[in-house]
Amino acid sequence: MKKVLVSGYIGFNNFGDEAIFYSLSNHLKKLKFDVSVLCSNKNIVKEKYDVKTYNFKKPFEIIKAIFNCDILISGGGSLLQNKTSNFSLFYYLSILLIAKLLFKKTIIFAQGIEPINGKFQTFITKSVLKTANFISVRDENSFNLLKSWKLNPVLVSDPIYSIIENIKIKDKKEEEIIIQLRDFKNINKKFLTDLADAIKENFSDKKINIFSFQDEIDEKPCKQFIEILKQNNIKANYIPNKPIKETIEIVNNSKYMISTRLHGVLISHALKVKTFALIYDKKLETFAKELNIEAINLDNYDKEELKNKINFLLNNEDETKNYRKFDWSLIDKVLTENRGQK
Repeated sequence: MKKVLVSGYIGFNNFGDEAIFYSLSNHLKKLKFDVSVLCSNKNIVKEKYDVKTYNFKKPFEIIKAIFNCDILISGGGSLLQNKTSNFSLFYYLSILLIAKLLFKKTIIFAQGIEPINGKFQTFITKSVLKTANFISVRDENSFNLLKSWKLNPVLVSDPIYSIIENIKIKDKKEEEIIIQLRDFKNINKKFLTDLADAIKENFSDKKINIFSFQDEIDEKPCKQFIEILKQNNIKANYIPNKPIKETIEIVNNSKYMISTRLHGVLISHALKVKTFALIYDKKLETFAKELNIEAINLDNYDKEELKNKINFLLNNEDETKNYRKFDWSLIDKVLTENRGQK
């Protein structure tokens, strides 16, 4: 049985990254691969996904995991960027580089790749990606960036759509709204107060759920927002981070979604929930434009604009575009070629 090792942001209870790994690991098992992963919280990840786990921080375990695999998959998500830190970028690149030094096949899986800050960092990223056996990216900006680097990526969609495709979309009879927030410099008291005013004006008579997709990051602004709503005599329920299927079910039951997280926007749009994006980074802006999702940029929003756009969400028909279904075929071809060989 061929062995596949996945390198990604796994084990941190981030809904989007966990959903991508859930989709990927299930697909690999259907193809009869032996799946392992570099992750945090090894025992929890092992129990949740029924895969072999290696500590992503321990060099000996990393090298052992790579040595024991036949194929390394890096992704999905936004791993190759240094907006977070140079350390994060070099960590994920080093995993790919070690795999190539050990003569392993490497696959970049459905990643969103933003312009890298710094000439040296860009040079290293290009150099490592040139050694990959296959590169797939999830958005046109990433595709065009890698093309400009003289690479040969394949454009796919976000892997989370492979889960959503099998979900029956519910009739949105109940007037429920989900507001999904994450901790970020622009998600401050002023913005939350402005958002509360917009909610009071448009949704005060609706059932309001404030949903965390990663408690470590989302809980603080979510609970702060609930307090601000309470001061405006608006009741809202707090929903902590939930398992993947339960999260999708909760969103599927709702009629409206306001979200700061990419996968909050993607799943609600795919489930025919009327969606509004609070843009705090480039990847969310890219998808909102691609799908024609109503949005506001937190860097330069206007309070009245925020109110008007949320009013538009409530009172107008959905005019968003259909998403692209996730296509496994080219990735499967790379995974299964020369399958009988080490």
